[in-house]
Amino acid sequence: MKVKVCVGSNCTLLGSMGILDQIDDLKDIICEDEDSYSDEELEVEAIKCLGFCKETTDKVAPVVVIDDEPMFNATSQTVMEKIVKKMRK
Repeated sequence: MKVKVCVGSNCTLLGSMGILDQIDDLKDIICEDEDSYSDEELEVEAIKCLGFCKETTDKVAPVVVIDDEPMFNATSQTVMEKIVKKMRK
C-alpha cells in the first residue's frame, strides 16, 4: 500500500506532520501483530506538494493519498482507519 502525505505549507500548518508521525507508529503496531494484517508493505512518502490546493478554491488541506485515492481534510484518525481497514486480513 502506498501512502503519500502532502507536506506543503498549507498541509503542514493543518496537521500533516502529525499524520506522518501517526503512520510511523501504526507501521510499528502492524509489524508487531503480523497475524492480523496482510503481508503487503506499507510505503509512506512525504511529498512537498500534491497540488490539490491549487486546483480548487475549496479548503482541502491536509491531503493524503492512499493507493491513488485522495483524502481531503485528512485527520490522523481517518487516515489510520482507512489504512487499518485496507490492511486487515
